[in-house]
Amino acid sequence: MKLNRQNPQTFGDEIRVAKEFADSYGPELLDRLLRVVENDHKMPDTSQTPVNVQTNDILQEVEKAGFTLNSWLTELILNTNAEVVRDAMAVVAVYRRRRMTTLRNPEGMLVEAIRNQWRPNISA
Repeated sequence: MKLNRQNPQTFGDEIRVAKEFADSYGPELLDRLLRVVENDHKMPDTSQTPVNVQTNDILQEVEKAGFTLNSWLTELILNTNAEVVRDAMAVVAVYRRRRMTTLRNPEGMLVEAIRNQWRPNISA
């Protein structure tokens, strides 16, 4: 951690912001976020991958499954292995069937399932 000794007021402000964040979200979420950031460098860089038929197929699958795509979700899907996206869609579908209620934010659950690489429970 780099200490900003030139401007203690700015450093104090940064500490206060960090403390407020920690107080708001708790240590469990902070640990999860830290793991995501640490693992982010391990993910392959797919930003140079041209859009092709396969990427259009996965986007169509997501839309066909009832999810609304926006630019942010599209980017996440295009930068994720198609099997991870399919598993995530399956997890949301299982959740929807079991809860028998309307899921308020299916796209949010899909994002979490993609980020955490959730897999459907086949035995259930």
